[in-house]
Amino acid sequence: MSLTINSIADQSSQLIEAAKQYGAIHVDALAVCDTGDSISIRNGQVESVEREDAQGIGLRAFVESPAGGLAFATASSSDVSESGLKKLAKQVVAMARISEPDPDAVPPVGANHPGMDELKAWQAKHNRSDAGWNLELAKAAALECEQLARDYSSLISNSEGADACFGNSSVAYASSDGFFAEYAKASASLSVSVIAGTGEHMQRDYAWHRAFHADDLHSPQTIAEEAASRATARLNPGSMESGESMIIFEPRTATSLLGHLVGAINGRSVLQQRSFLADSLNQSIFPDFINIEDHPDHPDGLGNRLFDGEGTRCTLNNIISDGKLNTFLADRYVAKRLGQAETGSASRGLTGDIGIGSSNLIWQPGNSTQADMISSIGHGVLITELIGFGVNAVTGDYSRGAGGFLINDGKISHPVQGITIAGNLKDMFANIELIGSDLTWFGSSAVPSIAISGMTIAGE
Repeated sequence: MSLTINSIADQSSQLIEAAKQYGAIHVDALAVCDTGDSISIRNGQVESVEREDAQGIGLRAFVESPAGGLAFATASSSDVSESGLKKLAKQVVAMARISEPDPDAVPPVGANHPGMDELKAWQAKHNRSDAGWNLELAKAAALECEQLARDYSSLISNSEGADACFGNSSVAYASSDGFFAEYAKASASLSVSVIAGTGEHMQRDYAWHRAFHADDLHSPQTIAEEAASRATARLNPGSMESGESMIIFEPRTATSLLGHLVGAINGRSVLQQRSFLADSLNQSIFPDFINIEDHPDHPDGLGNRLFDGEGTRCTLNNIISDGKLNTFLADRYVAKRLGQAETGSASRGLTGDIGIGSSNLIWQPGNSTQADMISSIGHGVLITELIGFGVNAVTGDYSRGAGGFLINDGKISHPVQGITIAGNLKDMFANIELIGSDLTWFGSSAVPSIAISGMTIAGE
């Protein structure tokens, strides 16, 4: 038996009732059904064709512990037959009975669920269950993209291939307080990677785009030209002196700064004092022209959602307003421990504890083009590649390998690679000088170019 969007409600209801019969006090269930196809092209030939069909249903059950308080456990199964659901329910309740109670446990009851009218309006607005491709159309797009990239310049010497992927995902959540909701998402993506130069002087780069529907993807030509132009521009890199300098992170590398911020305001990290921003709530950590939001319903964002992994209604979170940190991202448990409102940020798999996640993260753009930024800083480095993960989440110390382009007299001078950039994230956030107008979407994140002063660069 398989999960379908029409059967999820019945199977979730069966699972919850079975868990209650075995002694669970509070229960919730998450069901996922994913399908995906991908085709890989290299040098004009099909290299692989893959299809993935995955389904599963996960259960979280709370019981009253003999020691006092609530204890819970989670488990999942791909067997969604009646007997399979009963077996899963019995197993999870038994696991919960031998688990340690948590005095701060927050069971799935009393959450701020969206109402039926909201659910219906959301379904009408976000009716996306078809990515718009079949294998033949995906193959044609990948072939075209790779060929255009290879033909871009005589400097392109080889291809690492092009990939076209498409699929859809259905997710449903149900809890023993009577709430049930589901949604479906579809997406398609196209990418290509090529090599420029020969021998020891080869350079590679790539480009990709992902959208709800294949018709909304950047064209194969646009993706091909981006990958090929980036690879050829990196040829014949030079060196630079060590010292302090202004750095411009292009949107592709600026996404990492957004990731470091979100990791630091993860409420669980804050609770465990594993964040360099644990004591920064309601403080100005950026200049006053910085605004960052977690937006759950944006026409360009692939992270749209009406409810989170606990069934809590998702709303717009202004994480940073005029440079000030307004909130930590929190599920219901973290919100209780921190004494703040939940932010609809519960992230959940079929098993394991609740995590913290975001919907669509948007770093609001400025008014300067990247060319204007380069011109205004005079001397510095445009960072187009980051290597390694030398970031200490507790202290904020930052050191990463990088590559990009040297800026002299307000113009791109030559490519550089093998450098190291270093600083502290708190200082880096505070020392942002310029924000670009080139807001660029990467799935569920949107970031512009970001210029930061006072960075330490280790060159030659």
